Amino acid sequence: MRYFFKYMVLATLLFYAFPTYAKITVALIVPMAEDYRQQGEELTTGVERAIEEINRDGGVLKKKISLLKIDDQCSDSIAVSTAQMLSIQKENKVSLVIGPYCANAFEQVADIYANAHIFQIIPTTVDFAQAKTIKKGLVKMLGYTNQEAKDFFAFYNTHFAGDRVAVVHNLDNGESVSEAQAIADEFLKHGKSVIVQSYNYQQTDKDYIALSEKVLQDGNKLAFLLGSSANIRKMAYALRREQPDFVIFTNRYKAGEKYFDDLGDYAEGTYFMELKGNVDDPEFAETLVKLRLSGFEAEGLSLYGYAAVKLWQNLVQKAKSFDYDKLSATVNNQKIRTEFGYKMFHNGAPKTNESYAIYRYENGGFVKVY
Repeated sequence: MRYFFKYMVLATLLFYAFPTYAKITVALIVPMAEDYRQQGEELTTGVERAIEEINRDGGVLKKKISLLKIDDQCSDSIAVSTAQMLSIQKENKVSLVIGPYCANAFEQVADIYANAHIFQIIPTTVDFAQAKTIKKGLVKMLGYTNQEAKDFFAFYNTHFAGDRVAVVHNLDNGESVSEAQAIADEFLKHGKSVIVQSYNYQQTDKDYIALSEKVLQDGNKLAFLLGSSANIRKMAYALRREQPDFVIFTNRYKAGEKYFDDLGDYAEGTYFMELKGNVDDPEFAETLVKLRLSGFEAEGLSLYGYAAVKLWQNLVQKAKSFDYDKLSATVNNQKIRTEFGYKMFHNGAPKTNESYAIYRYENGGFVKVY
């Protein structure tokens, strides 16, 4: 009954969301509530800005764009049912899907869009499992999350070399497991696997105090926390309660905004990793300056939502068509203009990954340290 209700909600949403005057429809699939609200809002802001610019300038190939927003709640069932509903839409058929943000039933969802000849762009990095999914019209705009592991190791090796590292993840979360493995592989590659210890929340039946005690007893000086926002907040609090100066690294978006409310003073000194590591790149800086001059401050993921739409626009203009097959042929093995400069794509992924920045939370603000 629950799944039937979800289908009905989606059917109703699609019925009312498609305006009859729309010429080209773009669908944005992101979570919009609870722990993922910030990510969803930022991506939406960027997508809306890009579409507003394009429509103001006459559209793409003289066709205006209509935006359909769907909250998939980071749910496998909703992600799949959303893809199924979009794939059978006949009137005002969706030409582009941006998302999903979460790795929900990713291979199945990508397969549905590919079979329906709906072009798909993932606006953020993807993990190892998603990386293995190669479809004709699937573009992984920023590359892979293992870049986070590389940038973490580079910073660690400069500032904490020799200190023991705990990597704490959630066995029930495939993305978390994949990212933990990427960090372990990076240390192994540099001959430093002996100083990395892997832990998971299931070891202590999610008793965060007991797990934090084990992490500290094993001599770890810092930890990279993975998993859900709740996992990260509870583990960080437990570690800082036991040892207030313990060094914590995590991904800013995975930690979520509630991290600061839940930890209070214990949040001070946390290191956050975030996609935004190439702000010093001339092409990247040019995009930011252009947007600021037009009155739009691209913050966090909003830039990547914006860039996803603009990438599609460039592909359409280069192919001189919205046709799925022509766009798929255009995206691979030739230079494509992106908001981060010209890039080469292979199997739908850029040949160079976007880097991560590291910020230290100090006195209620973020200080860039890498």
